[in-house]
Amino acid sequence: MGPRALLLLAAAASCSLLAAAPAAATLPPPETAFSIGAPEQTVADVCKGTAFPALCTATAGAQSRRYKTVEALTVLEMQVDAFAKRTEAARAHVAEAAQTASPAARTKLDLCNSLYLDVLDNLGACRRAIGFKDAVTIRATMGMAAQDMQNCDEQFRQIGEKNPMERFDEDLVEMSENCRSLSNMI
Repeated sequence: MGPRALLLLAAAASCSLLAAAPAAATLPPPETAFSIGAPEQTVADVCKGTAFPALCTATAGAQSRRYKTVEALTVLEMQVDAFAKRTEAARAHVAEAAQTASPAARTKLDLCNSLYLDVLDNLGACRRAIGFKDAVTIRATMGMAAQDMQNCDEQFRQIGEKNPMERFDEDLVEMSENCRSLSNMI
C-alpha cells in the first residue's frame, strides 16, 4: 500500500469517527436508557420469550416477590432455583422408584441419580455464570443438564423398560430450554 492509499484510509477513518460522534452524544447515558418511562415487567411478560412460557411462569412466578425488579436475569435466577428444586424432587423419586424396580432398572436408576447430581453441579456453575451475566456459560451448563436427562432416558430404552423418571426428565429438559431462552435475553 502506497503513502497516498494510507492517507486516504486515515482520512476515511477520521470522517467515519466524526460522523458517529454527534449521534452518540445525543443518546441518554446507558444507566438511564431503559429506566426512564420503561413499564414494569411481570414474570409472564418475560416468560413469553421462552420455549415453554407456561412452565416458566408457573415455576418462577411464586418467587417474584423476592426481587425488586423483574427482568430476564431475575427470571433466569428464579428458573435455576426451580430447576434445582425439581432436580432434588427427581432424586427423591429415584429412591422411591428403586424399591419396586427390576434389578436392571435399579442399576439404571442409580446412574440417573448420578446424572441428577451432575445437573446440580451444573446449576452451581450456572448460578456463578449468572453473577457475571455470562450467557455462553449459562447455555453450556443448561445443554449439559439436558444431555444428562436424555442420557437417563436412554438407559431405559437400552433395557426395554419404561423410565419411571420420564416425567421428571421431560420437565427438566423443558426447564433447561427456558433457561437457555432467558440467557439469550440478558
